[in-house]
Amino acid sequence: MQDHYIGIDVGTGSARACLIDSSGDIKALASEAIKLWQPQQGYYEQSTTDIWHCICHCVQRVVHQSGIDVSHIKGIGFDATCSLAVFSEDEDQPVSVTGPEFENDGNDRNVILWLDHRPVEETDKINATGHNLLRYVGGKMSIEMEIPKVLWLKNNMPKDLFDRCKFYDLSDALTHIATGNENRSFCSTVCKQGYVPIGVDGSEKGWQEDFFEEIGLEDLAKDNFRRMGGVNGVNGSYFSAGELVGQLSEHASKQLGLPAGIAVGSGVIDAYAGWVGTVGAKVDTEYGHADETHPANDVAQASTRLAAVAGTSTCHLAMSENPVFVNGVWGPYRDVLLPGYWLAEGGQSATGELLRHVLETHPAHKEVLPLAEAMHMNIYDYMNGHLREMAEKAGAPTVSYLARHFFFYGDFWGNRSPIADPNMKGSVIGLSSDSSVDGLALYYYATMEFIALQTRQIIEAMNTSGHNIKTIFMSGSQCQNDMLMDLFATVCEIPVLIPRYVHAAVVHGAAMLGAKAASADAKGETENLWSIMDRMSKPGRLVKPGTNVSEKKLFHAKYEVFLEQARTQRAYRSKVDAAIGSWNQVNGHTNGQMSLFGKPAGQGSSLFGNSAANAASGQPAQSTTSPFGRPQIGGRDSLSSNPTQPSQPSPFSGLPGAASTAQPSQSSNPFAQASSAQTPQLFSSLSGAAPANTQQPQTRGLFQSTTNNQQTQPGGMFSTTTQTQPAASHRYLGFSTTNNQPLGASILGASQANNNTTALPQGNTTGYFDTLLSKSKKQASEQSPLEDLPSLHLGLGDLRQRLRKLGPQTGPLQQDRARYILAASGVEPAAAVRDLNEFDVRIGSRVERPASAHATADIDVDAYLSNLQAKTTLSMIADGLERSARDFDNFLEDNITMEWEAQRKRIYEHFGIKTDDGSAEGASGAPGRESQAGFGRSRRTAKASRSPAPGIKASTFGRSNLQKSVIGTPSKIGAHEPEFTDVQDTTRSTGALNGAASIDDRYLRDKQAVLAGEIRELNLARIAKEPYPILHRLSKVAQDSTDGHAHSLGDAYQAAIAIVGENPDAETFAGDATARERQFKNQYLDPNEKSPASLEMRKRILHGANAFLEKKFFDEVESIIAKFPREANLGGRPDVINKIKAYVRLRHARKDLVPDNTALQQVDGEFVWAIVFYLLRSGKIAEAADYVKTQSTTFRSIDRTFASYLLEYVSSPDRRLRRQLQERCNNEFNQRFRNAPENSIDPYRMACYKIVGRCAVSNRNLDNLNTEIDDWIWLQFNLARENDKATEVAAESYGLQDLRASIRDIGLKHFPKSPSEDDNGSFGMFFFLQILSGMFEQAIAYLYAFSYVDAIHFAIALEYYGLLRPADPWTTTDSLLSHDTRSRPQLSFGRMLGYYTRDFRAANVAAAVDYLTLICLNADLGGEAGRQQAELCYVALRELILESREFSKLIGDIRPDGHRILGLREEDDFVKTVTLQAARFADDNGRTTDAVLFIIGEDPMRLMPPGSSLSLASIDDPIQLAVTMMSMYEKDAMFYTKIEEQNRIKSLVAGERWPEALDRIRALEILPLDAGGDPARIRQYAATFSGLSQTVAINVPNLLMWTITCCIQQRDRLTSGQFSGNEGTRRIMCDNLKQISLDLTTYTSQLRYRFPPHLHEALARASAD
Repeated sequence: MQDHYIGIDVGTGSARACLIDSSGDIKALASEAIKLWQPQQGYYEQSTTDIWHCICHCVQRVVHQSGIDVSHIKGIGFDATCSLAVFSEDEDQPVSVTGPEFENDGNDRNVILWLDHRPVEETDKINATGHNLLRYVGGKMSIEMEIPKVLWLKNNMPKDLFDRCKFYDLSDALTHIATGNENRSFCSTVCKQGYVPIGVDGSEKGWQEDFFEEIGLEDLAKDNFRRMGGVNGVNGSYFSAGELVGQLSEHASKQLGLPAGIAVGSGVIDAYAGWVGTVGAKVDTEYGHADETHPANDVAQASTRLAAVAGTSTCHLAMSENPVFVNGVWGPYRDVLLPGYWLAEGGQSATGELLRHVLETHPAHKEVLPLAEAMHMNIYDYMNGHLREMAEKAGAPTVSYLARHFFFYGDFWGNRSPIADPNMKGSVIGLSSDSSVDGLALYYYATMEFIALQTRQIIEAMNTSGHNIKTIFMSGSQCQNDMLMDLFATVCEIPVLIPRYVHAAVVHGAAMLGAKAASADAKGETENLWSIMDRMSKPGRLVKPGTNVSEKKLFHAKYEVFLEQARTQRAYRSKVDAAIGSWNQVNGHTNGQMSLFGKPAGQGSSLFGNSAANAASGQPAQSTTSPFGRPQIGGRDSLSSNPTQPSQPSPFSGLPGAASTAQPSQSSNPFAQASSAQTPQLFSSLSGAAPANTQQPQTRGLFQSTTNNQQTQPGGMFSTTTQTQPAASHRYLGFSTTNNQPLGASILGASQANNNTTALPQGNTTGYFDTLLSKSKKQASEQSPLEDLPSLHLGLGDLRQRLRKLGPQTGPLQQDRARYILAASGVEPAAAVRDLNEFDVRIGSRVERPASAHATADIDVDAYLSNLQAKTTLSMIADGLERSARDFDNFLEDNITMEWEAQRKRIYEHFGIKTDDGSAEGASGAPGRESQAGFGRSRRTAKASRSPAPGIKASTFGRSNLQKSVIGTPSKIGAHEPEFTDVQDTTRSTGALNGAASIDDRYLRDKQAVLAGEIRELNLARIAKEPYPILHRLSKVAQDSTDGHAHSLGDAYQAAIAIVGENPDAETFAGDATARERQFKNQYLDPNEKSPASLEMRKRILHGANAFLEKKFFDEVESIIAKFPREANLGGRPDVINKIKAYVRLRHARKDLVPDNTALQQVDGEFVWAIVFYLLRSGKIAEAADYVKTQSTTFRSIDRTFASYLLEYVSSPDRRLRRQLQERCNNEFNQRFRNAPENSIDPYRMACYKIVGRCAVSNRNLDNLNTEIDDWIWLQFNLARENDKATEVAAESYGLQDLRASIRDIGLKHFPKSPSEDDNGSFGMFFFLQILSGMFEQAIAYLYAFSYVDAIHFAIALEYYGLLRPADPWTTTDSLLSHDTRSRPQLSFGRMLGYYTRDFRAANVAAAVDYLTLICLNADLGGEAGRQQAELCYVALRELILESREFSKLIGDIRPDGHRILGLREEDDFVKTVTLQAARFADDNGRTTDAVLFIIGEDPMRLMPPGSSLSLASIDDPIQLAVTMMSMYEKDAMFYTKIEEQNRIKSLVAGERWPEALDRIRALEILPLDAGGDPARIRQYAATFSGLSQTVAINVPNLLMWTITCCIQQRDRLTSGQFSGNEGTRRIMCDNLKQISLDLTTYTSQLRYRFPPHLHEALARASAD
């Protein structure tokens, strides 16, 4: 057997291993997520212990997967990120790098990751040296390199601990762990640690002693740099890539499962392994992209090949035989890969991330994403296809022609190569308002075009400097984008080669390093790496440049525009900086120009290295916020951010949340004033202040913010301050404030000091990688929940409210479990909540901290004690008020249920209101006495009942002995005797209400008030014809409830939402944005169950139920992973597949996947069938197909046919297989079920077959799996189908009706039938199942007995969408649930609403009307049914009016000022119908007063009872009512005349008789229409305004508006030629009319605040005309 080699690749998020044979073919590949810690913003740490564990796991998997004998494995190669690893020199154990204590927490966090940006000051200091070695790292050392991190450790670690440390690049640390020796690689030390190979530029030891001494690391230079690896050939050994560094040790071999002695090659940085795995591929010289003076694939050809590793960003690697220095390109580095050869490293800051950003921030992204998913394509392939379709439709010669006038420059995160300017930004020429998918496609194409054009720029810069690049060798995820690859080739005019192993190029290159190490002879000499690459690299796909001459000309032109965009951007920036240079001088600064990041150009550190110009002043480089205000990980806009990295405000300086710095620097705000000493704000950086920065012991705040201080003062509420540093300017709304008061902690702002030194921010770009990682860390526990809050100044009350919100919160799942636990222990949850509320425990209540004074200031003891006494007194008063309020609530609670009639009588007696003796009777009045329920008494007996009006049933006029009331007998809140005979009497049941053991009336009253508000909003939305998400709003109320069944009720609401498709964010019904009112009425009520409408309704119910159950499960998956992250070990990219893998991993770790002694099929450490099952279970069927396709080799080896079944299942809109495939799938399932030995088949495999093929539908169980009730429910709905019965086999027929029958049986067997049988709220589960299956009427009727409040509102929501079948209101008065002639269930919806209003209509009649009007939802039913429902609504409202006697609110009244109070509904027909019926019924029952008021209520009146403040509705006696009404007309004839005249003027205005209307208004002598501009005359009119009667005064605004209207209209008439007189007269009349407008303006200005704003606006317009 041939030899094999293992490659190990350690990236940022995962470790990978691959095994190759001697020809370079990959035989096995495995990966494992590695852990990443982020103790603070910008800090990233890993552990070599964890990384090595993952490597061991991956190696064991590839060995097992390949099945080869380990004795044939001859070599191992490593690559890793350029991260710093720290070990103890004496014990060779990991040393924690986590400050400030640097104590090992058991995780061995000894790696500072490459993207860690903690050493900001250290990087500045290093670059300020200007040392010659910086030439070889691109001119300045990047913050991502390792020497700044070592210096940071020295500055922060305890000295004795630092003195024990030795330091490795991560790849060297891995070879050290594997071999036990101290050998190092040129790649890591030269590229990332400042090592200059001996002989290069006079280097004698490689390490530069003067450099280490100058930066403060002179102790590392001792003993010939022993702790850094020593001097090559003296006390250390350094090797090029893949050279033999040692053999696998005994200890490491046991961990890896490999034999000891295997050759280990020198490691490299991961991107450089990509070069090894890419550029050795075979090429053909036919296309002129190779050096034809040398043989094909000779080592000389390496210098012609640019390796482009393109993923999130792009790294460009080019080799040369001689050193070539290129601006913006790191290096050149000698010996790092091939001895004697030089390598240069350039790059683009963000390419893949740029494409993602452009797509996701465009408005059309939400539209594109589902389209791509529906076609099972990634969004990039979809956009490429869309572009080609656009070109075809437009008749364009090429896709590039579409974007010919769109010029995009995309250096959003600065430019690395070749400009090397971190301040570069993006720009666009050719933007339009197009927000469609077409617009997104052009933007996306222009972005790809930019990436290709910038690649050409980099290649030209490198070739101009001395390189000879003729071919691009791509690797990384971008290789899959065919259109982008075509652009690279055509724009750069050189071929692009895509390797065979696109995603494994890096780890494949690492394996080649293992092959090189294995080739070592007895002297340690190894085979040339290039020859190994030539032998093992595989030919890839060649993309040749385009041949279209016109397109080439287009790209040449656009390249020139691209270069001009880059040049002009910097020119514009310089021009503006020069223009505002004087502003900086005014503030005391004369040097440096501000960049977009807010730092002086050319200073500070950046993603690509730090300027040397900064450190001379000792100023720390700082992180920035995003240019658009979004905090970046390296910044200070987070509660948990690093205090040693003061951040920089947004370039716009006006965004809340911008932090300030504690070091003197230059300001990006030209208006900033001098600031004083810095004190942290509340929550550290929340209000914009950053702690001062000194190298002293740190004090940790509540939210992990630390402050380095020398002389600590009490800080804000949660942090400390220092007074020894210059102050930071306090940022608020874009301006800096001056703090010149004594230093003291302030809850509302930064502390002040007497130092006037200006301290303005100076920042650095922390890199787009922080932005990327922050997106995946938003849910991490390290971050504060207030991270995104703006910077605000808060008062004490605001702070307490914020702190209460920070209190412990639990999700619905935890709350539900808590209820079950309490109930099982005999504790009633509702009662427990009430008891707990008795304790006056509040988060953050009155914990006041005295403000500290400046250390040198005199302390005013008397003032302090006085202040403390005042606070104590106020606190005592507040506590007393709270106790009083609590005692009152308790008293009210204890006495609220007292007999109301007695209370009413005492109230009447107190106000002197006479009442008749005798007990009150029901609503049906007895002869000789007027009916009660709040109505006045009549002095005459009731007349004989009259005949009803034509068309109205004789038995429907309210309560009578023959007809049952629609709204029921008034009663107190809570349980009462039911009006329906089929609902059990809950008044005798201990579990009657809401599943609770006792009735909490106050809680129920509060809940009803909230629900009434939602119903009011629903009705307002209906009137406005706007969407209202009633299900979402009611679901929120249910979720906030403490009821035992709240969880199930919330699930039921969510299920209903999924069924109807309610969208809470929709603002209109256009485009089916959300479900409409009564949208499903016709489908649901269709009497023909076989009609297409009925079939579609059943399909909708099944689809909605499945969607809800699957979403709920996936939410639980994410919740469990977040709760147990260590066991889940998610790692890597948190996509759907990885989350399901983590979930399976977690359940397996807890031994919860299957019952004991059940075998599962495992491939490469993954339970593949379990993963597929849970992807299906969560509804992620497309991801399941992707997973199977990704693991196609695996599935073909274990099951040849399942992949075809799954792909067919996914592509079918009904999730079903074609007949032929389904029969074959069922046959395979049945054969395995019958013939396979017990416990030999993975039960998840059988479950997958059951779901995909609907196998054994009669057995709807998941055998041999650990499942829960939700899994069983999902399976029932998942297997159900609604299709043409004629095409189905009888044995496979299982539809919604069958499912409903199963649920009915379950309900009869397992759930309580009545409240007396329920003690823990379990009825909620059965209600949920009924809703889920579309048994809406049965569900409401079932819930009504247990929780009538919830049943009512759920019914309203269903009826709103037309999902309830209403019963005949006159034939089914006694039953809540009945059945029609077709045996279909129907609900007495109207009467249910009417009876519900008994709880509150006496106190809130308006809310009762809101509910009763909803009866008319069913008025849209066809024929007699709709008319009956409308009639029922009228009857209910009439009964409400008669019972409550709230005429003012319901049908209108007359105010003391003569205005009519509008009723709740002003539609004439509606009011007339209700009031006439009510008047007739009142007269029939002897209630004369009521009858008169109802008749009056029909006619709008504008009268006032003189000298009286009573409305007509408040008069109880009919005779007194008549006297009052007569006096209104007779005692004040002037009043009547005024009103009559006003009505005449109104009619003249309406009739467009403008001059006559003005004459009548002038005759009233109320307005100065005859003032003629005389100010005295106008003042006289204004002075008389206060003497006008109230009735006249309130009509003055109307007179003003009519006057303005007349003036404007008459002037228009005169100027339009409708005047027959001479021109002079016309002009005089127009001037007079304008003068009237001016006089009225003066008049109203003297009566300020008396008239509404719109009146002043109208006068202004009239005067201006």
